[in-house]
Amino acid sequence: MTGPGRPAMFVVVAWLLAAVVLLAAQGVLLYVEVTGVATLVWLGLRALVRQQRAPSMLERPPLPERYRVADDLRRPLDDVVAVAEQEAESRS
Repeated sequence: MTGPGRPAMFVVVAWLLAAVVLLAAQGVLLYVEVTGVATLVWLGLRALVRQQRAPSMLERPPLPERYRVADDLRRPLDDVVAVAEQEAESRS
């Protein structure tokens, strides 16, 4: 964290701790705890559902031929250029 950010973070944390102490003194802390736990459970379930619904990295479409040829370092540059030109010609 940067130099100016440290005191600002300290002020924020100090205010949050003061708010928790005041809520505990008034007896409202239980409501805040229940709300915080419910929020964390909701966020955790939402993250789990989002992760499960995300497409698998194994189901990606195959790379085009020009990428496979370019990634093979044993192939000469002339082959890479020829495959790229052939694909460019077939598109037009």
